[in-house]
Amino acid sequence: MFDLLAPYIPALTQGFVLTLFYFVLGAIGSMVLGMPVALALGSSSAIIRLPSVAFVEFFRNTPLLVQLFWLHFALPALTGFNTTAQQTGAIALVIVMTAYMAEVYRAGFNSVARGQHEAALALGLNPRQRWRLVIIPQALAMTMPAIGNTLVSLLKATAILSILAVPELMRTTSRISDYTADPILFYSLAALIYIGSGLALAGGLHRLEVRLNRWRHR
Repeated sequence: MFDLLAPYIPALTQGFVLTLFYFVLGAIGSMVLGMPVALALGSSSAIIRLPSVAFVEFFRNTPLLVQLFWLHFALPALTGFNTTAQQTGAIALVIVMTAYMAEVYRAGFNSVARGQHEAALALGLNPRQRWRLVIIPQALAMTMPAIGNTLVSLLKATAILSILAVPELMRTTSRISDYTADPILFYSLAALIYIGSGLALAGGLHRLEVRLNRWRHR
């Protein structure tokens, strides 16, 4: 079996590295952009809140496959702005996961006890200080399990980029299995790689969650 796998390990490794690249890009982009969107969801101004709600609901309730095709084919036709398959994949992952991450953050903000807001006011903190020093840190600590689930889903979602012929792990696996006429072996190997990556990611996030919980209870 190893003799059959050996010639293709470099290609599979390159595909996995590209998968990790898209995962990291989507994770960082969504975690950064999700915060202002989540704050906008809780805004008292309808002008700010309603577009944010529309954004989140649209991208959470339409399939990623449809969004990929729409961004890659329909958007250039409407705007004249063309993107490569790799660029479309990156944009789609960041936008879609931003919608999910914003909803996770929003739930975390709502979970912070009202007494914490009142205590921050009693200390004389201004709104920016209240959010930066009191609300956001507690919300992030409480939402770590949900953030972890979202990131694991993002890791698996990178496989759909193969539809646009982005040479990540799944696309590479598909090409090799077609060439060797041995899909069972190579798709099984890809599944094991995804499982191992997901377990490693979940384990790392769990350790981070434990540390954050210790910090909260000091």
